[in-house]
Amino acid sequence: MAYKPFDLTGKVALVTGGNGGIGLGMAEALAQAGADVIIWGTNEGKNAAALEALKAHGTRVEARRVDVSNEQQVVEEMARAADQFGRIDNVVANAGIGGGARSFAEFDTEQYRRVLAVNLDGAFWTLREAAKHMVARAGAGDKGGSLVGVASTAAIEGAARNQAYAASKGGLVSMLKAIAVEHARYGITANGILPGWIATDMT
Repeated sequence: MAYKPFDLTGKVALVTGGNGGIGLGMAEALAQAGADVIIWGTNEGKNAAALEALKAHGTRVEARRVDVSNEQQVVEEMARAADQFGRIDNVVANAGIGGGARSFAEFDTEQYRRVLAVNLDGAFWTLREAAKHMVARAGAGDKGGSLVGVASTAAIEGAARNQAYAASKGGLVSMLKAIAVEHARYGITANGILPGWIATDMT
C-alpha cells in the first residue's frame, strides 16, 4: 500500500544522500505521496538502483552524482534541478558520513575536516542554494517551501569517540533554527530530524 498521508502531487523534492538508508526511505515516501523526486549521491551504482526503485511509484524521478562537500557541484546541480523540474518545494539535506576515532585524544584533523565537509558544509551549501531558489519564487508571488536537515541524537547527547560527527550535527541543528527564523516571512519552514540508531549501511 502506498504511503500517502497527504498529497504531494505537483510538488518537487530533492534529497541528498537519497540513494540509500534514511535518504532513500524519505525519497520513496515522497514519491509515494505524489512528489517528483531528485536524489543526489556519489555512488553511481547505488544511484541507479535507487532510481529504478523510485520509478515504480509513477512520478518523475532523477538521480544525479553530486558530492555535497564540493560547493560548486552543489550550486550547479541545485540550479539544474530547479531549471529541469521548474521548481523545488522541498529539500532534505540528508547526505552524511560517520567517522570516529579510538578516543578523542587520537582524533586526527584530517578525519575531523572530512566529516564536517560533508555533514555541515555540505548541508550549508545545499540549504543555502535551495533557500535562494525559494526566496526568489516567493518574490514572484509563490511563497512556501520546506527545508529539512537530517541531524542526529548525537547533536544533543554525548557521542563518545564521535566528536566530529557530534559537532557537525549540533551545528546543523543551530543552522536550521537560524534559517527558520529568517525565512518564515517567505512561508519557508526549516526543520531538523534527529534520528537515533537506524538500521542502515552506515550504522
